[in-house]
Amino acid sequence: MSDYFDEFLVQDELEPSSEQASRPAWVTNKNSSEAAYEAIQSLYSEKLRYIRNHSKKVDFIKKGNFEISKSEVAKVVGVRMQAIFHSVNYAEFLKKELDEANEKLHKAKDAKLTKQYSGNKAKTKGELIKSVRELKARDEQISATTTDEVLKLTLERLPLDVKRKLKLV
Repeated sequence: MSDYFDEFLVQDELEPSSEQASRPAWVTNKNSSEAAYEAIQSLYSEKLRYIRNHSKKVDFIKKGNFEISKSEVAKVVGVRMQAIFHSVNYAEFLKKELDEANEKLHKAKDAKLTKQYSGNKAKTKGELIKSVRELKARDEQISATTTDEVLKLTLERLPLDVKRKLKLV
């Protein structure tokens, strides 16, 4: 069956796998760069999942919950942190990749918190008290002016004989 489909495929037109194409040039399987890169990617998705599932500021106090550390990457790879982040030729690229991943995670965390804490939740106690007092004062003013207007209109629309009996005329 596969021979039948192979007739229609031209080997030159086949695209390389997207997994290999998306990797940077410094990542190779000859050294630990591939394992370190994969560790950063897996930790990134893990931390992003944590950010999506948590929405309180308290959940983000500990940076280890939403930020990838060098020691975490080294532990996943199975080497010492000094070995992959300082003494190899791809160390600066790996650091840059880690910094970019952490920057994306921080942006995701900030976006999640700003979306969660908007409106009255973001205000302080003093601001809330001030706005409640202003609203109460405005409501009292509106009700007073409305009452006065209603009374004035009622008196204007009263028939003349009722006004005489109430001794308004």
